[in-house]
Amino acid sequence: MPAPRHRPRAGTLRIVTEFPLVVVDDDGVPVVENHPEPLLAGHGEAFRAGGVLHSALVRERGGWTLTSRQEIHPAGFAGLGDLLVWLAARAADRHRRPDGSVELGGIRAYEDTRPRPLLVRDGSVTWPS
Repeated sequence: MPAPRHRPRAGTLRIVTEFPLVVVDDDGVPVVENHPEPLLAGHGEAFRAGGVLHSALVRERGGWTLTSRQEIHPAGFAGLGDLLVWLAARAADRHRRPDGSVELGGIRAYEDTRPRPLLVRDGSVTWPS
């Protein structure tokens, strides 16, 4: 089975303004509330993978470096995919592979012992399956 891919819709670069989350109110009725949370904002102790969650964006010689260690549920891949495609489009040529893809680091499922490359190619993220 091929790995799932994320491709943002053309022309959808946008600022996310709504973060719907279903919660149960005091009467036990499910309601939708807005719960904004920035991407890659986890910090402190990791819940499942052990270690520490962190992110840092640093400017260096003519570019930027993003370092992030996060626990992300697959439901959050869409927003993260948009960010990764945006970053890959701005990557320096030295980060491009011969096939045109850009490796933005590694990703691993909780159960895996080693990360797999996190690749963006032709405007799509290929999530390891």
